[in-house]
Amino acid sequence: MPFPQPLSSAARGWLAGVAIGVLSAIGAVMRVYQDRGGGPGPGPGMPLAADIAAAGGGAVAIGLSRTFPLPVLVVSTATEIVFLVRGWGSPAPMFAMVVAIYQLAVRAERRFAWIAALLCGALCWVASGYGSHTGWWNPLSLGLFAWTGMAAASGDAVRSRRAYAAAVEDRARRVEQSREEEVRRRVGEERLRIARELHDVVAHHIAVINVQAGAAAYALTRRPESAGPPLAHIRRASSVVVKELAAIVGLLRAPGDRDGGPAPDLARLPELLNGFVAAGVRVEYAQEGESRPLPAAANLAAYRITQEALTNARKHGDGGPVRVCFRYARDRLSIEITNGVAAGRPAAGDGSGYGLIGMSERAASAGGTVDARPSAANCFTVRVELPAPWQQQEDQP
Repeated sequence: MPFPQPLSSAARGWLAGVAIGVLSAIGAVMRVYQDRGGGPGPGPGMPLAADIAAAGGGAVAIGLSRTFPLPVLVVSTATEIVFLVRGWGSPAPMFAMVVAIYQLAVRAERRFAWIAALLCGALCWVASGYGSHTGWWNPLSLGLFAWTGMAAASGDAVRSRRAYAAAVEDRARRVEQSREEEVRRRVGEERLRIARELHDVVAHHIAVINVQAGAAAYALTRRPESAGPPLAHIRRASSVVVKELAAIVGLLRAPGDRDGGPAPDLARLPELLNGFVAAGVRVEYAQEGESRPLPAAANLAAYRITQEALTNARKHGDGGPVRVCFRYARDRLSIEITNGVAAGRPAAGDGSGYGLIGMSERAASAGGTVDARPSAANCFTVRVELPAPWQQQEDQP
């Protein structure tokens, strides 16, 4: 058995208005009976037809006031003015006018609603004073202002409450939306960080393993006794890459714990250079200025960028020496890595890999810059600028 569909908000409001109008009409008809001696018939003052018509019209007007508050207000006010001038005392037009003022105050701008309420009250007060024999300052005539003011105040209070509730709901929605955007941003940053770590770890160590595997294969065919050192180096490099990959995977398994062990920094720079030297890369290292502790982000960026630049030099270089120079200035660290490029062989920046992109992102995350381009004929240079402010150390007591 299908269930009936619920009524819309507009339909429920219209039915509520009609119900209120019908109740007011019943009240008006009962008043007619009381005023005319218990039954309809001729009596002093207001005609019976006008009284009944006012009751029915008021019911319809109240039912329509939710949808058309301003037209209902105009018609009901005009009807009330006519009744007051003639001295007829039916409450139906007055009730319809009050309900229309309330509905107008709920939906219209505040200033317009109050002006309309005061204008309706003033017109009805003038009409009441003109058609009444008790004078302009009759309490019943002055009470018209109280009715219109009360209706406007009630509607304005309801409108303010609805506006406040809508503002609170909109604020909550925007807070939730900003929270979701922040979560997506953090997830994106974490994915990018993990991608950079994976690239740096895998690219470097796999490149070393590739070189040592070639040397071992060459030695096995000519001098098998000399294949031991390359194979030992392959074993050490593979062990290191497995450990670093395990640390990164550990971060993924425990998202609330980002501490996967100490991050590599420039303290491990000699180990990094020796690893490339063992892989057959001729590294010429130079340092200008006194080394000093760096901020954590700059320290990690300097190490990873140097690692990536040396890896690219081994992959794309001409086999010549790779010059690495660290320059410590007053507030910056400059790194310059230069290698030769064989004629007709693409440089590191000509491919579609993510090495140079990762270097730029790492430098930017630490507040620095990377400039990688051919510097001379058959040469490629990576220049890095990272913030390295002096860190004043307080005297220990």
